[in-house]
Order: sequence, then structure tokens, then C-alpha cells
Amino acid sequence: MLNLKSYAHLRDPLSDFAFASDGYSETRMCSASSGDRYEIQPGQVWSYKTRRGEDVSTVTILRVESLPKIGTIVHVRIEGIHLKNCGGGPSPSTIQHAPFAREALDKSVTALIKSNVAIPDYEEGYQEWLSHCGGVYTITLADMLNVDETTFNTGSGCNS
Repeated sequence: MLNLKSYAHLRDPLSDFAFASDGYSETRMCSASSGDRYEIQPGQVWSYKTRRGEDVSTVTILRVESLPKIGTIVHVRIEGIHLKNCGGGPSPSTIQHAPFAREALDKSVTALIKSNVAIPDYEEGYQEWLSHCGGVYTITLADMLNVDETTFNTGSGCNS
């Protein structure tokens, strides 16, 4: 998983919480709490404004929660993508877990395809995000995929 706090387009939930005077707290205060029911709910599958060539890509809602001052966070899985692999190897086709600000998701989704689907396992990615007090994407899904593709290829030693 990417270190989300390193991107300017992410909001850092840490900025909304106070920590112990030594700058570290054993108890992470950035833990999100489950929110009330929303129009967007876990188990929904949506179409969204995709990148070119990914028209069948979908986004599955994994979890909806909120943080004070940040607002609603929607954790999603994105399937049916084709991240270009500059090294010639396999191209990633799924983003297992990505946290988005509700407003960013609202700018992306276009139609509800299904409701009440089995939620894919995302706990490992979610727990990693939580333990690092990770950021939240405030850009559209398509823009996030462009950033991921660039990061993936840069990490593979290529200039994208």
C-alpha cells in the first residue's frame, strides 16, 4: 500500500487531533468511528467516471465512517483497472483498499449497479491505514488511479 501521507492531494487526519507532548501517543487518536447510514453504504457497487479503456471498472463500497473535521470517509475497492506496467510485467487490475473523502467519491460515481454484495476482505489494508493514521484521497477515482500508475511505475524504476 502507498504511503498516503506523502501526496499533496491527501488530507492528513493527524492535523485534527492532539497528541501527547512528546509527539507520540500509544493510543492512536485518529481512529475513525462508524458513522450513521448514508446514501452510499457498504456492499454497494457503483460505476464511475473511469479512465479511457477502463469502462467496465467498478467501485465497491467497503466501509463508511467519519472523523471530526474531516467528515465522511468512504473506503473502497476498485476493480477492472489496467495500471500500465512499464517493466512489461503484469498490470495491476484491482486496488484492494483506498480511503476517499465523500466529496471526492461524489464527483466520481455515476450509477448504482448493485446493492448488498458480499464485501471483499479489506481488513489488512484498512488496519494498515488506521495504524499509520493514513491520509484520505480528495481527488476523483480516475485521478487517484493516474497517481497510482505513476507511483507504481516510478517504484519499478521507470519514468512514466
